[in-house]
Amino acid sequence: MKHSFLTQGIFYILFFCFSALSAQKLTLVNNTTEPFTVQNGKKAVIINDGDKKEFSNIANRISVTGSQNMNRSILIFLEPTEKLTITLKQGNIISYSGDQADTHEYLNQKLNVETFGKMRDYLNTINKKNIGELKNTSEIFLSSILKKVKLSAVLVSPEDKSSTKKLKNHIKYNWLYTLLTTVNSRKDKAFTQQALNYYYKKYIESDIAQYSCNSAYQYNVIEILAKNKELLQVEFPTYPIVEHTDSDAINQYMPQNCQRLYFQKEYDYLEHINDPGQDYYKKVLTEKFKEQ
Repeated sequence: MKHSFLTQGIFYILFFCFSALSAQKLTLVNNTTEPFTVQNGKKAVIINDGDKKEFSNIANRISVTGSQNMNRSILIFLEPTEKLTITLKQGNIISYSGDQADTHEYLNQKLNVETFGKMRDYLNTINKKNIGELKNTSEIFLSSILKKVKLSAVLVSPEDKSSTKKLKNHIKYNWLYTLLTTVNSRKDKAFTQQALNYYYKKYIESDIAQYSCNSAYQYNVIEILAKNKELLQVEFPTYPIVEHTDSDAINQYMPQNCQRLYFQKEYDYLEHINDPGQDYYKKVLTEKFKEQ
């Protein structure tokens, strides 16, 4: 019996040690000439120039701010046992090393440039009113994105790891946002209806029952669909309005974390232009959405 308890005790000690050693870890290195602040969820840490700091319990996105034009938001897609080092250098240069380093560099440095740059091609195709060409153009482009991050598909499957699910959704809604924004800019209702129905049925409908907003792209996509609800001819789930605004007609189709993004976007813009109206949105975020 003593031997059994001793063996069990050793197992738990070894398990604890292994878990601690293999835990997810993000290291930020400051190779600039000024301190910067790293916001990880609700926690903020200052890293002085020449220093580095390790983080666990990492949020999906961290922000880095400093005094010399340093203001970056960095997406993080790591599994519990993975480790990534992010080095910030002079000239607002960022380098990545460790697990999924190439993926993080592409998502944070290049993806937005490519997806927004593709809008001109979408517009040229839409002006021809050729839905087949739009599908080919957009989906060939999506395939090229997936190849760069070593994914074979963008739709989430039950077998996907947690980080893979987040990665797929980020790519999908980033791609859909620029695509549907371009479609929505045209005045041809028949073509808009055809395009929206195609992308909704193929890429979005399976998410609707448990829709969630981890980024502004997911909010923006639902906003476009809600504004064109009569063209889609589908019923979206409705949610209680957390705080009533002039956008209730749209926000009623948003779960709470998507409604939070509405107030966050408004607050960020008003803060950027130093508009006193920001105080209302900050108050709502603090009191209604428990933001600090």
